[in-house]
Amino acid sequence: MESTFTQYIKSPIQSFPLERASSRAHRGIKQAIFQRQSLGDHHCREQVHVAEIYRSNNTLSYDLFVRGLHEGFGMSPTGVEKMWEIPMAHQKHMASAGRKHLVDRSGDFHRLQLLPGPQLDDLNARFLARIEYGTTWENVPQPCVHSSTADELVVSLYKWCGYVLVDAASRSFYGDALVNTSPQMVRDFLVFDKQSWMLLYQYPSFLAKAMTAPRNLVTQAFDRYVALEEKKKEDAAPYTKALEALQIEAGVSRRDRAIGFQIFHFAMNANAYKMCFWLLAHVLCNPSLLSTIREETAPAIKGNKVDINLLVDEDTCPMLNAAFNETLRYTSAATSGRTVTSHTQIGDKTFYPGVKVLIPYRPGHFDESVFGRNVREFDPQRFLKEKDLTKNPSFRPFGGGAQYCSGRHLARREVVGFLALVLDRFEISLSDAGKDAEGSSSQRFPRLDVNKPNLGIISPMPEDDLRVSIKNRK
Repeated sequence: MESTFTQYIKSPIQSFPLERASSRAHRGIKQAIFQRQSLGDHHCREQVHVAEIYRSNNTLSYDLFVRGLHEGFGMSPTGVEKMWEIPMAHQKHMASAGRKHLVDRSGDFHRLQLLPGPQLDDLNARFLARIEYGTTWENVPQPCVHSSTADELVVSLYKWCGYVLVDAASRSFYGDALVNTSPQMVRDFLVFDKQSWMLLYQYPSFLAKAMTAPRNLVTQAFDRYVALEEKKKEDAAPYTKALEALQIEAGVSRRDRAIGFQIFHFAMNANAYKMCFWLLAHVLCNPSLLSTIREETAPAIKGNKVDINLLVDEDTCPMLNAAFNETLRYTSAATSGRTVTSHTQIGDKTFYPGVKVLIPYRPGHFDESVFGRNVREFDPQRFLKEKDLTKNPSFRPFGGGAQYCSGRHLARREVVGFLALVLDRFEISLSDAGKDAEGSSSQRFPRLDVNKPNLGIISPMPEDDLRVSIKNRK
């Protein structure tokens, strides 16, 4: 019997190469939604209103994708059912929230922890402490270092962003115990993430060993974490403690709880470090942009302390935030999907039960009527010239509707925090090892890896990392 996720992938949906999408097909609040029909190699493409899809929560479901994600990570059939099980009256913690199942309760906890407020402030402080640690000379993670002298480190920019931000997230949500009991967990996650598209697209196991091996290592790390006694996990975030208490009460097994945490960990880490890499890559390759952002962010750094509110304020750091938004626009391949559960009318089209509706947001980011004729150029100025551009319905790097990414605020904070600390502490440039005899850099600007399926920030091509030189600023 096929898993629900296999059914989802084999369902009647079809997108198209997003890099080749015609922006003329995307106007206003409309974007391309495709209903696939078996017509040989041809597919019928129908344009409808995204807003109508968001409003059709009763007939367009997101659950099939979420169930498939649990299955793809290896959660048992019993565990998957328990995640959607309505609690009984005697389950006091579960029943206290209006008899919501665990998936909905998890979403409630996500929003409480990640939307602006005291919980996010606490979590952000945890993140910044670890980012501050990983951006000091003596604590740059060794797997990132290509070479070193007394006054210079040559590092992999992509690995540096990855190791520091994934470590920060792991410790901030789960406390130090997760990484301390599994010291190679961050490395294993980064190896898994390179191939995670195989899981999302349900590659056969014999073809997906490059993904399943590191995935299983990360699962084992979370299994060891869940097995620890509570006093060793006291420094975990409130979200983590509350969710595990609910899972235990609902009868979710230890291994399935570990996989549930692993899925959340994947969701929180799969995009931020790539976003950080792309933003820094553009800044480093544009001396004027680097100078402007370094000047803007300097007042936010006081010794080892970072005033994150200054960094995310578009009035105090306009170019930084414009560059962040432009990086999102240029590198995001965010996509959302729904399963039709009953006859649904969207505009003048009828969608039938079992059909899958795909919402690819990337084509809207290249709509010339919204972003200008130079949509295929990296130009932060567009967000400075038009302050409300981030509110345009064509700009959806974090999706929308009920699945609007609750981690968007934390993602911005961790990325700009990393960048500001790096620019404050180091003279950073492309490594001389990547320069030719005339002194020009032989390192090409990284290319987007559009050959692999992606549902978030696009990775660079495997060979397109940047080697950068960092020296302590005088």
